[in-house]
Amino acid sequence: MKSRPAQIIVADDDKTVRTVIVQALSRQGYQVGAATTIAGLWDMTTSGRGDVLITDVGFPDGDALELLPRLQEKRPDLTIIVMSARANLLTAIKTRQSGVFDYLPKPFELKQLIDVVARAVTAEPPSLALQKPALSLPKQLPIALMGKSPAMQMSFKLLTRLSGQNMPVLIKADIGSGKQTIAKTLHEMGPHAQDSFEAINLSQLEEARHEEALFGLSGLLTRRSSGMVFINHIELLSAHAQMQLARFIENSDQAALSLPKNQLRIVAGTAINLQALVEQGLFREDLFFELSVAVLTVPSLRDRAEDIPQIAHLLCARYTEELGAKKTLDEEAVIALQGYQWPGNIRELELILKRLFLSAPQASLSAAIIAQEIGRTSKAEPVSQPEGESNLTDMFSQHIERYFAATGDASPVPGLHGRILAEIEKPLIIETLYHTAGNQIKAAHILGLNRNTLRKKIKELNIPARRETYRNRGQKGQ
Repeated sequence: MKSRPAQIIVADDDKTVRTVIVQALSRQGYQVGAATTIAGLWDMTTSGRGDVLITDVGFPDGDALELLPRLQEKRPDLTIIVMSARANLLTAIKTRQSGVFDYLPKPFELKQLIDVVARAVTAEPPSLALQKPALSLPKQLPIALMGKSPAMQMSFKLLTRLSGQNMPVLIKADIGSGKQTIAKTLHEMGPHAQDSFEAINLSQLEEARHEEALFGLSGLLTRRSSGMVFINHIELLSAHAQMQLARFIENSDQAALSLPKNQLRIVAGTAINLQALVEQGLFREDLFFELSVAVLTVPSLRDRAEDIPQIAHLLCARYTEELGAKKTLDEEAVIALQGYQWPGNIRELELILKRLFLSAPQASLSAAIIAQEIGRTSKAEPVSQPEGESNLTDMFSQHIERYFAATGDASPVPGLHGRILAEIEKPLIIETLYHTAGNQIKAAHILGLNRNTLRKKIKELNIPARRETYRNRGQKGQ
């Protein structure tokens, strides 16, 4: 154990960020120095100063990630933490390839940084061989994994961490999020990228054929011993095939202890809560546990609207090249795209822009054109409260029409009726409870439901039941 306080070097060309971090770490009792350039960072660390280096990526005189291999040769004892505001999946991959201790996408909470530093100063630096996993850059960065939002940064970090493993992965993402593309990227980043990748979509396969497709003589899991198989809509897997898959994964885990290089990796995709299906007896608990050891959650497009400008402009560039029709989005059009809820996620955005490239005569796509295409009245602002039943019917009709359009050639996952009803029921019950300040008796009367029925629906839809939850917006019904 060191007798002196740990020495920390903070390298960032942003004075405000640098000052805040230096002051925060100094208050923790560390000795803190600062560098503003790549040259300064190099001079300080190679002179023997610092136990931990916290560095940004981009500097006026270079890129810190390109410097790290040489720095690690000079200072193998130096623990490195990377932070970056221009982070994307490639940054996450390159950072992990460099074998740094941790990677923090900006913006981050100071407490998070302090916790990471506390672990870093007490950790034994691993050997470089153990530090640097065998990760590869994907052949192409898919649109589904574009973005710099905090929500996506967490997905990037987990994706890079899981890519070097052989364990099963469950990809949890809404419809239209590109789960198969994400699975293929996971495969291309891993150490067995040279092996084949195959996918099966259970929503396009009759239940009676599930066993044959996976475990028959020419089934995906029978004729292969390496690579990756992606099973999309895993929640639809037949009961007997669920049992076989659970046994297959368990046996593969045991075989991997002696033949780790030959293990076939299984990745599954779903847009629903498998835990809820387990509780309802509709999905095997043992298979759920096998698949959910590693869960990669990818946020919906509506939950990362700040990523839409980058994604939309990239799609425009792609369609300009593919379709030979140059079109651009003006600033108001981008704002309109950000104001839409995107029930079909990336797939829906792709289809809408592609339709406009094929049908719109204008070279510059305006907010009005976007609003017309997605059924909005003005700049993709939220629809005002309908005054009549016919308006409400029209609104739901447009929503369902967009939902089907977003699936493309594929059929929606079975159970659509129940999911749509849940989408309607949940906000209706929540708003009614707000209206009555959480009084379930009054809410049941307004809704025309038996109180026990309302309580059952509150539980099924995972709606908060405590009255205190609904008192913040005033006691309208009291």
